[in-house]
Amino acid sequence: MENILSMMTVAILHQMALNDETKYMLAVEHCPSSVIGSEDVQDKSKREIMILIQKCEQYFSRRQTAILLMVIAVISFPLMDTMAKQLSETLPSLQVVWARYTGQFVLILLMFLPRLGQVVQTTQPLLQTARSVALFGGTFFFFTALKYLEIGKVAAIFQIAPVLITILAVLFLGERIGVRRIVSLIAGFAGALIIIQPQQHLASSEIWEQDLSVFAAFLPICAASCYACYSVMTRLVKPGESADTTLFYTAAFGTIVSSLMMPFIWQTPQSGMEIILMMSMSLCGGLGHYCVIQALMRAEASELAPLNYLAMVFAMMFGYMFFAETPSAETLGGAVLIVLSGLYLWRRNQTAGS
Repeated sequence: MENILSMMTVAILHQMALNDETKYMLAVEHCPSSVIGSEDVQDKSKREIMILIQKCEQYFSRRQTAILLMVIAVISFPLMDTMAKQLSETLPSLQVVWARYTGQFVLILLMFLPRLGQVVQTTQPLLQTARSVALFGGTFFFFTALKYLEIGKVAAIFQIAPVLITILAVLFLGERIGVRRIVSLIAGFAGALIIIQPQQHLASSEIWEQDLSVFAAFLPICAASCYACYSVMTRLVKPGESADTTLFYTAAFGTIVSSLMMPFIWQTPQSGMEIILMMSMSLCGGLGHYCVIQALMRAEASELAPLNYLAMVFAMMFGYMFFAETPSAETLGGAVLIVLSGLYLWRRNQTAGS
């Protein structure tokens, strides 16, 4: 959720209702490579990426380069989820979450070690902790959902996040919405219910004995709810709070909590491929977030936001390629409703901003 990554699960521009400044802060926070202009950029791999980006700008405009970077990002995130799903078939979901967080946290420690004392200082410890809890929950629910559901179905249901963010903004931030937005919110929830199809499972007399799919289908909604809480709380962070600090706390919390659980659930990877996948998740997620940050430096977040829905398309594509998953008519129909709802909310937010 982005997890996390994610968070979770974690995708940067799912929160369509947020302003551009907040979206940029969220992007920076999720990526250890996000301290633009610092000694971190001097790393050889990042210099090579920057050289590639500069070469792209020789042939494309800044806007076109931003779009290209966003496309790379929305490919990287579903690819990371695909790795997580593969690992979840043989390892506990919490162990997969641990691998995602720990890889990120190690990179953060190496980067911030010379000024760690400054980075850990915060004027809002309770808010930082609450945000970290929400993001950890979103990642855990999302990765657990991947264990039981098709990756395309999980991605489609998770698209309900912008709808939930709008609702929370109304309830806790005092934002106002009209009749059209309310209809859009209802349509988004209707799309999620079409995908989940709870009535089919509830009609089964064996639901309490062996059919857990109806409960698993609600895990992406739990993940989206956690991510929505995390996003709304981000808007409460004081302007003077460093993105490095928020990055450190979210990564540290997830690593510590999941590490405390490892002695009770740990399963030793049975193959070298599992170890490679565990290490590759953080690299793949880091690449995606780095591309998001570079894209946001070249174009408005509101302009790039609709491209985020391509992540669902690639998720379904990877599900078909690696797991032979074919999206059902209900999944496709519900996904269309959710996407239309999210796009309408984004458009209305654009109009209000203008």
